[in-house]
Amino acid sequence: MIVQPLHILFTMTKNILNSFVCASLFLTMVSFSEETIRPDDDSQREIAIQAVLSDPVVAAIMMYEKETDEFWEQKNLSPVIWMQEWRDRFQDVIAENPQSLYIGIAKAKLLSLYNGLGEYGKSQALLEELISEASSPEEKIRWYGQLGTVSRMRYQGNQNQDDRQKSQEAYEKAHSLFLLLPLEKQQSGDLGGRQIVSLCMSAALAKGANDHERAVALFRSAREMFQSSTKCAQYAVSVKYELEYITEQEMLQWAHLKEDDEATKCLEILSNLPTYRWAPSYYALNYAILRYENDSKGFQKFVSRWLDTRSFDDRTPILMANLGFSYFDDDVYEKALPIYETLRDKHRDDFRRLEANAFQRERGGCYDRILFDLAIIYSRRNDFGKAESAKTELINLFPQSNNAKTLSGINFSFSEKPWSPPERARFTPLRIAFIIAGIVMIVLGLYFILAKEEKAI
Repeated sequence: MIVQPLHILFTMTKNILNSFVCASLFLTMVSFSEETIRPDDDSQREIAIQAVLSDPVVAAIMMYEKETDEFWEQKNLSPVIWMQEWRDRFQDVIAENPQSLYIGIAKAKLLSLYNGLGEYGKSQALLEELISEASSPEEKIRWYGQLGTVSRMRYQGNQNQDDRQKSQEAYEKAHSLFLLLPLEKQQSGDLGGRQIVSLCMSAALAKGANDHERAVALFRSAREMFQSSTKCAQYAVSVKYELEYITEQEMLQWAHLKEDDEATKCLEILSNLPTYRWAPSYYALNYAILRYENDSKGFQKFVSRWLDTRSFDDRTPILMANLGFSYFDDDVYEKALPIYETLRDKHRDDFRRLEANAFQRERGGCYDRILFDLAIIYSRRNDFGKAESAKTELINLFPQSNNAKTLSGINFSFSEKPWSPPERARFTPLRIAFIIAGIVMIVLGLYFILAKEEKAI
């Protein structure tokens, strides 16, 4: 087992728990001493604190915290063995001291060890105990969130649908409890930010199961939470859940459901972000490809309208190229040609930047296909000089591409008729008839051979 991933998983779980578990330990100790001792009785306070520290569960927790900080600095120890030893120690101390006031904190530490060791079945059982023992709604919300994450990780390992369902139910139970909290608590950065993350995780599970209605509802809830609270948004961004990602995912789910108005609202949000990872035309293309997967006319109409009404951005050349490809595939060359010519004349440098890897590999990318299609269109228009120019540029820029290899043996300068790329064999009625006749002849031949052998026997 690799040390680094274990350390990351273990530390992640430990940090989540320590944000309130260690605070609970301190507050419990303080409240215990204040309830039983007068404020001016320092000697009695010291006795009470010593009594707390003498609790075997507290002693185990404090030793564990001390060893945890020291352990990861020692490179020669096995994390698996160390975590197994502490897992066993916590299991024993919990079983032997069920009346301890600090048993819940010990269980939280044990949970982080189960997760670190990948013992998710034990984590699930322990989390259900912690949920039933939780003393506040906030605590239940955190444990439900943890149960959702643990079940999701178990599902990713075993693909058991029960674990997927348990994960989604836990996340959504946490959210239902969260919505019952006062508004000021909902908008606290830590608790609310974790809800955004949990909603996205649950939505991703629904998306993976092609439950698009459930997925879109969850992504929308996450987006609305993000937009309603700056503190929640700051937490979500700190763990890489940005408004751009959440809104894109919501948009794609609306596209699956063919809810154009809702998808367009998401596109508007993406278009108006002050900063972004991808320009608006990138998202417009992703939406159009999914929404109009088998509807080239719908794709062409949407993209044309977008290009007519939106400002040019970093990804516009790619969007324009895909519109040209759609027209070309539909044999509408008179619309594909001006798009291709504009891209070749004005945006060649943009493609060098946007498709730097394709230019380095000398194959692939949109510009490779633009030149190939141009050569074909010019040939069919009997403009053989321009066809030869497009072919030459293609071979010079992308000598390793299949398109260049296809055209390398063609000299358009001496062509007498339009050239077309090789087409796949078509199953015409005559060809189908020949195929059927051939099959019948084979079957009859086998029949007569078997009949002859049977007669001979």
